[in-house]
Amino acid sequence: MSAAADALFKDIESQFLLTRDQLAPIIKGFIEEFKHGLKTPSKGLATMIPSFVTKLPNGNETGTFLSMDLGGTNLRVSAVQLQGDGRVDVLEVKRAATTELKTGKGSVFFDWIADTVEELITKKARHLFSEEEVSAKKTLNLGVCWSFPVDQTAVDRGTVLRMGKGFTLEDVEGHDLADLMHAAFERKGLNVKLNAILNDTVGTLVAHAYSNPRTRIGLIFATGINAAYPEPVESITKLSKEKRDSYPAGTEMLLNTEIDIFGGDWYLPLTKYDKILDDNHNQPKFQLYEKMLSGAYMGELTRLIALDFIKAGALFGGHIPEGFGEAWSFPTANMSMFERDTTVNREKSMEILSNYQFVNSPTLEDIAILTRICRLVATRSAALASVAIAAMIEQQNLHNKTNNDIIVGVNGSTYEFYPFMEERMHRALREWFGVELSDRIRLEIAREGGSVGGALIAMLCRD
Repeated sequence: MSAAADALFKDIESQFLLTRDQLAPIIKGFIEEFKHGLKTPSKGLATMIPSFVTKLPNGNETGTFLSMDLGGTNLRVSAVQLQGDGRVDVLEVKRAATTELKTGKGSVFFDWIADTVEELITKKARHLFSEEEVSAKKTLNLGVCWSFPVDQTAVDRGTVLRMGKGFTLEDVEGHDLADLMHAAFERKGLNVKLNAILNDTVGTLVAHAYSNPRTRIGLIFATGINAAYPEPVESITKLSKEKRDSYPAGTEMLLNTEIDIFGGDWYLPLTKYDKILDDNHNQPKFQLYEKMLSGAYMGELTRLIALDFIKAGALFGGHIPEGFGEAWSFPTANMSMFERDTTVNREKSMEILSNYQFVNSPTLEDIAILTRICRLVATRSAALASVAIAAMIEQQNLHNKTNNDIIVGVNGSTYEFYPFMEERMHRALREWFGVELSDRIRLEIAREGGSVGGALIAMLCRD
């Protein structure tokens, strides 16, 4: 490897391989943001959003409950059979929302949802319900994971705000989601009650608590990042005193932290590459923390670093390959392939690079340099994701008040599918907490937060 490459790596490593001293101000900053969010009203762009969910499952619950998960494109309506002992069986009907549905009358859109629910109950999962439930003589409980802004005032009440993601429905904004859903169910003759509105991160925490009741953190680490954890109600001073006093002493409420919007340049160790990415983003100065680590941004950070190696003559013979100079032209999936490639002549990596036009063919040393850059970016991502976990552990004082394993339910493609991500996150937690405590922090794959989590919350919050 050339002297120019060695010098550049020494500089990059000093910025991307975060030491305990470099992690400390970030964790401190996050805890300060927790405390600020607990007292700041959840209006508009907010953090520490109350879910009004005050129970977690113990894994022994049984019964069949409904859930609905609506994202930017797909609607999933599920019948979730809780079988006890942490086991579930899920049947779902999945439909894609057309442009006509997304831009038409709200009543038509919600009728479409009701039709999907009816198909599930009367056809796909009919055998999971009693005759009284199928014939609408008995009420079915529904939990809704609504991936759009909602001003939530209770576990089952929330005003729909401007939706985005291509949705411009008539007569929906400013109306209560439960009222809109119940009106559609009534029009279709369904006896279904929406009794829980949830965020997918809260759903992830609840879903994993069913399989492991010791779960205290739900983390989503994918194209973005977010987390949820339980907080004593008396600490959530953004809620009125009357509201807080209405809960029994010692009650905990699950909070959607919206940790993706945490972070300021006064405590985040932003590099010049982070600043370049942010400056060229369509939402500069927003989600600075998420831009440093999530799957949506890792590839671009790798590309920006690689450009400096090319300009120094340390990569690709000093020539920028055609196509590589374009922003976002090196996706995070490429990084994953580079790190996984154990073929003798790095054939898979060469295949990825064949998408660009080179002056001279890339060498094995070029691939080794690019892979090392990928490793540095991904290692920092793991450390920064672990910062969120460490901050939530400290906020709950779990590291001092229990000798049990600390369970974190983690969902998301970046965590699940990026190579070595789990072990890198554990390494960062060990750097912060030491060996003995970090060995008690267990990161476990959590799935189906929208479906299983929604059904569980519907069950926990029923009358």
